[in-house]
Amino acid sequence: MTLLPELDKEQTKYNARKILSKYRKYKAYINAPVNPKVTASFGDGAPSATAPVPEYVEQRMINAEKGKVFCKWVDWAIDSCRKYHYRELLKIVYCEGYEEDHGYYMDVLMQRLPNRYYNMSSTTYFNWHEAALLDVAERLECQAFVK
Repeated sequence: MTLLPELDKEQTKYNARKILSKYRKYKAYINAPVNPKVTASFGDGAPSATAPVPEYVEQRMINAEKGKVFCKWVDWAIDSCRKYHYRELLKIVYCEGYEEDHGYYMDVLMQRLPNRYYNMSSTTYFNWHEAALLDVAERLECQAFVK
């Protein structure tokens, strides 16, 4: 019998990726304009649907507040990672919205890290990425344990 349950690493990484991948969507909510929706339509002036619809500006403000809270929480989780290169890697991959190519991520990461990481291999990158996801999962409270 063990005192601590065993961590399911694959499920934990999946959960962390799922949460972190929402960051850019919520960041867009924060920066979106609060203008009313303007749509040209033809008709007699009656609404096309009979169901009550919340006001656009109200919904926009609710989404902006949710976005601020979510982004602040994820920023805190990433900034509290124990290693600098984990923090930078997670920011590049999930927060800054670059291309979906790990080669590009590696180039940007190597520019931000000290010179000793100049010739970083893909294996090192993927090992860091895996470790960073496990590290941030603890703060995001999305760890999964083997039953």
